[in-house]
Amino acid sequence: MRLADLARGAGAVLDGNGDVDVTGISYDSRHVDAGDLFVAVQGLHVDGHHYLADAIAKGAVAIAVERSVDVREGIPVLRMPSTRIGLAELAAEFRGRPSRRLRLAGITGTDGKTTVTHMAEHVLQSSGIVAGAMSTVAFKVSGREIDNTTGQTTTEAPEVQAWLARMVDGGAACAVIETTSHALVQERVRACEFDVAAFTNVGRDHLDYHATWEDYLEAKARLIDLTASSVDKGIEKTAILNRDDISYDRLARRPIARRWTYGMSTASDFHPLDLAITGSGSRFRLKTPVGETEVSLNVPAKFNIYNSLCAAGICVALGVAVEDIGSGLAGFEGVRGRLEPVDLGQDFRVYIDFAHAAGSLASALAELRPFTRGRLIVVFGSTARSDHDRPGMGRAAAEFSDFFIITTDDPLNEDPVEIARDVQAGAVGKSPGRDFEVVIDRRSAIRRAIEVARPGDTVLLAGKGHERSMRTAAGSEPWDERAEAEAAIRERG
Repeated sequence: MRLADLARGAGAVLDGNGDVDVTGISYDSRHVDAGDLFVAVQGLHVDGHHYLADAIAKGAVAIAVERSVDVREGIPVLRMPSTRIGLAELAAEFRGRPSRRLRLAGITGTDGKTTVTHMAEHVLQSSGIVAGAMSTVAFKVSGREIDNTTGQTTTEAPEVQAWLARMVDGGAACAVIETTSHALVQERVRACEFDVAAFTNVGRDHLDYHATWEDYLEAKARLIDLTASSVDKGIEKTAILNRDDISYDRLARRPIARRWTYGMSTASDFHPLDLAITGSGSRFRLKTPVGETEVSLNVPAKFNIYNSLCAAGICVALGVAVEDIGSGLAGFEGVRGRLEPVDLGQDFRVYIDFAHAAGSLASALAELRPFTRGRLIVVFGSTARSDHDRPGMGRAAAEFSDFFIITTDDPLNEDPVEIARDVQAGAVGKSPGRDFEVVIDRRSAIRRAIEVARPGDTVLLAGKGHERSMRTAAGSEPWDERAEAEAAIRERG
């Protein structure tokens, strides 16, 4: 793309030769290719303005900056008030503003984002609308799935725009993006023209990054503001809000053309009637603003009823007929690593779940309790992330399980033994050996849980979920939670 055209479309001031041909957008000097425009972004720990010479040496044909810098003569410079915003605008312009050719929904919240993203994509596809999705687990384009191995739920703006462009090229009419608070604050989805902003819940996560819960909620609420101000594509801009969540009152104050709610009571626009819950799913009649439909949900837990209500709201807002909502949800088989059952014919239940914080661990255990005839056993650890309440995870396991095993989960450069001690500190009143064990090696911990399970017990393997690596001081090592669970069951015989 011609640099002058790119600058004009992204609102940048160009100094230098505008006839330069740009073949890519880069924000990391280590990954610059010849022909790239290098965008110098101020990050949490690294400032891209310090690496301009490195980017140019690797073949960058132009740079974008937000402050005065000295640059080698002959290198064109784009000047922008914020290169963080500029990166999103430049990436979108370079890809031809793909979100303007899609009906686009963003899903945010603390828990359930991934499931809602894939539920909505599945319902859209099953209703005959070609759709795409981006989530923690995978990227999907017109039914084809590619694992998300980036380590980010919402990738940086150039990757977001590249995937949206792939969706357009693949014939998609709609897309659903799992959107984190980090992504919203860091402007990764700034140039995405949303039509729907959907919210699951707002818990107490990431409080190392956001100073307070109110700041965290404010970051999430930006999705409504982005949606309300996005380009008109003939769809009423809609917020889908969880009426039963503590965040509702504050989010409902954000101005937007249409606001729909979901929840368990008839006060919500989307709610279940004649609800029946079993250990493997639920059945209900879904009431919506545009009619009713029967739903038979084949994924367990009450929180998946909430997820299905949220997904239904998204899909109705994007144009799915209400009669297609029920059949679409009925065909949804779940998401890898989200209360994923492992059934090799054993006489006890095993589930894998991504729950890796105190609140999500307590929620998963509470959902499994009513359908567990015997003991509820959980294997879990705490990651090296500083915002995780390690004693809180110990308290959750002590309160909601009958027996638990504290193990390792992405310790990075920390000593996993010390992390385990922090977790154990929350298990007040519980005795090692009787109520819990500490087994640092996760593979051994899983085998121990399977070994002690009796008929009617439920074993929850929490924390790793869909992830394909274990991050330690030695680096990233391959990991597959399901493969380890299946191996342990087979070894037990």
